[in-house]
Amino acid sequence: MVDLNRFTVWFKGWGRNAKILVATEPFWSIPMSWVFFYRSIFLRKAIGLTEVEIGTLSSIYTAIMIFFPIIGGYVADRFGRKKSFMILDSLTWLLALTVWLLSRDIIHALIAYIIEGCTSIVYPIWECLLVEDTEPRYRSGIYAYVSIAYTTGMMMTPIAGYIIALYDIDLGCRILFTIAIASLSFMYIVRWIYLREPEVSFRVRRERVLSGFKGYVEVLRVIIRERVLLILILLSIMITTYYSSTLYTPLYLVDKMGVGLTAGEASLLPFSSSITSLPLLLIIIPRISSKTGYVKALSVGYLSGFIATLTLLSSRSIYGVLATGILFGLYSAVSYSISRTFLTNEVEYIDDRYRAKVLSITTTLSSIVNIATPVVMGYIYSIHPKLFVVTLSIVMSICFILSMVLKIHVDRAS
Repeated sequence: MVDLNRFTVWFKGWGRNAKILVATEPFWSIPMSWVFFYRSIFLRKAIGLTEVEIGTLSSIYTAIMIFFPIIGGYVADRFGRKKSFMILDSLTWLLALTVWLLSRDIIHALIAYIIEGCTSIVYPIWECLLVEDTEPRYRSGIYAYVSIAYTTGMMMTPIAGYIIALYDIDLGCRILFTIAIASLSFMYIVRWIYLREPEVSFRVRRERVLSGFKGYVEVLRVIIRERVLLILILLSIMITTYYSSTLYTPLYLVDKMGVGLTAGEASLLPFSSSITSLPLLLIIIPRISSKTGYVKALSVGYLSGFIATLTLLSSRSIYGVLATGILFGLYSAVSYSISRTFLTNEVEYIDDRYRAKVLSITTTLSSIVNIATPVVMGYIYSIHPKLFVVTLSIVMSICFILSMVLKIHVDRAS
């Protein structure tokens, strides 16, 4: 059972902005987890794109993410967190979803991807608002409950699968886009009313050099000097490689040369993944608060992800997919919540004024390295779908190796 007293202590330790963002996160995470899962199938079967064309669109999206997080870090430090976040986040996401709703061909999909890429301008701003008024020891709980919101969406993916099965992939996905627009609109109203500007934002804005673009030079020097921080950023890059590739996972599940499920049955993968990850996120992840604990959790998570890819490679039925999902659940429970907690706390250990720019640089470097990943993975998938899963296994093995290197540096520092 979940210790309610412990949860109360965790929640009271969160800052005001963390409480508001976590409480409203399901209004984004639930509908968007449905959209992200079925969108590649929508592009393939409703719009009629090939795997390589889908990968090309995703690479354009990634290319846009090279520049906008850097701008976002500057905007956050120069003009403050709340107003910048609310204006930019609402405009980009609602406009992108509206274009997706109206999409009929590759040009519409391209426009939607470009606008969606612009949403990356708010990534560092959102994360600053999420953690800056909360002590480091409570942050693993914050990230865990953000992950819970998305995991809940994955657990509810069979609802989206039922909509797809009832109305087919074309109309069904457009219904999902509409649900997302309505849900996000309500979320933005609540956030605009209750979010507050964090204190560190006022401190950074008074320091003209650090708040400007020249501050990035100073932050880059810090990243090169601090090995633990550097490895955490490298891990973020590899995680982005993995997630840039997973847009083909739904296609693999319904491909006769992959698993051969129906579109509705494919929803069982995120559903089974959530069965494992939810208890971990509710009970275990918020209790991890030391560097040693972070490293152990990451190592176990990446090893589980590696085994999951091997299981998926051999799967030819629903049962294999369920086993894959359960293993992926362990990976997904730690890959975001623990890695982001570790990263933000490491920045805090060095200097909390660097946070917005470190997060911006992390997103930008991840985008630069992975700009061609969707196209390459699409080409690999077109050769044979199973080669795509083999590549995922290689990515997971690299993440595990990096976690071992991280352990060495953390042990040395302690």
